Amino acid sequence: FPSHDKQTNVKKLKAVLQDKHWHSTDEIASRVSLTGYNQTIDEASKKHNCNIEKRKVGHNKFEYRLLQTA
Repeated sequence: FPSHDKQTNVKKLKAVLQDKHWHSTDEIASRVSLTGYNQTIDEASKKHNCNIEKRKVGHNKFEYRLLQTA
C-alpha cells in the first residue's frame, strides 16, 4: 500500500504542477496529501525526473512549480 500511495501522490502532484505556474504548499497539501507532501515533492524530483523549482515567499512559506519533465 505505501508505495502505491506514493505513486498516486506523485501523479496528483504532477497534475497540480503541470500548468508550470507557482503553487503554494497549502494548495499542494490540500490537493495531493495533507501529510507527506514534502516527501512526495522529493520523490517526484529524485525518482520521477521532475524538475521542480522551489521559492521562498514568506517565513516558512514556499511555492513550487514544474519546470519540465524528462
